[in-house]
Amino acid sequence: MTNGDGSAPTPKAAASDAASTAPEDAAGAEERARGTELAVSFVLRFGILISGAVIVLGLLLFVVKGAGVQGQGIDAKIAFPHSLSQLWAGLCVVDPFAVMSLGLLLIILTPVSRVAVSIFAFIAERDWRYVVITGLVLAILLFSFAIGETGG
Repeated sequence: MTNGDGSAPTPKAAASDAASTAPEDAAGAEERARGTELAVSFVLRFGILISGAVIVLGLLLFVVKGAGVQGQGIDAKIAFPHSLSQLWAGLCVVDPFAVMSLGLLLIILTPVSRVAVSIFAFIAERDWRYVVITGLVLAILLFSFAIGETGG
């Protein structure tokens, strides 16, 4: 690197150039971190709102269909779906218990989706250490769901 007159820059000038780019880099990193926080908060808010709306819809369907009224009890072992296939079958016939179960499933998946979004945010920030750590956390979560589904 040379100055405008062709001479080599002085150490003071080089330090000044480095110092002037440091705040810009810090500002860019801070902006990326803020974007990550906004993306994660959006996922959490959206997940909670959608799951809550689905649960309320299931409760409204329960009231409209009159299930469990007139002194009849509800047998939870029969009423609520216990597998994804039962959930899907219940949703196909608009069963209130299946709709509420879908809302509960969505609320459980909300933090998992937050972890997945974090991976992409860390990739964008080129923070490879946290990409690996967050990837391991996501793998553990998915593995635990798989074990729970198979009953292992």
